[in-house]
Amino acid sequence: MENVAIEGISDLRVVTDMFAQVGCVEADNCILVVTNRDYGTGAEAGDIMTANATVAGVRGGGAVGGIAAGMVAGAINASVQEKVGAFNRSLDERQRIAFSNRKYAGFLVNVLSTGVGVIPLKNSGQILPKVKDLITDLEYFCFFSYDEMESIKLKKLPLHFSSVKLAICFKNTGELKVDTPWELPKKHKLIPYQEANFNKLAARLQTE
Repeated sequence: MENVAIEGISDLRVVTDMFAQVGCVEADNCILVVTNRDYGTGAEAGDIMTANATVAGVRGGGAVGGIAAGMVAGAINASVQEKVGAFNRSLDERQRIAFSNRKYAGFLVNVLSTGVGVIPLKNSGQILPKVKDLITDLEYFCFFSYDEMESIKLKKLPLHFSSVKLAICFKNTGELKVDTPWELPKKHKLIPYQEANFNKLAARLQTE
């Protein structure tokens, strides 16, 4: 199957077929679109900025969230920088895709009983990640089993009522316990299946 833009991403049959192509479906799928809160915040894909603001932000809703909370982005702490560097070095190739802040503006995820399948989404070069601009990058599909995760939760985002953070924290990634900066809309006018699948996921996962 070829990559698709929003016309395909909005069609549950099309995205289910895409996940089937990579062997990531089961009887009860939970397919959702998330955007990347950290998109465009670093110099290289997979990097996390080393400011105190960012470390707070990636814990509470992405780098942008930390800055919006009033942290000073330029106040770099050597100890924090060292820990962030260790975190980046700990990521494998699949995890670097999940934390990419330059290449992928969002992700199409299928939350299964065995783990989470992820199809990365590009956005045609726009600066801000918007659902209407997303395009799948099926070649870089990856799968994360629950055995690899320390936790998977839905977290509330400051000043956000229509979306939450889908936060996956991986094991063996250092002291920071950074989780994925994925913003999950509770519903979206371009994604007809988003609301029903969000409610399904919320019923399964702990919300903080």
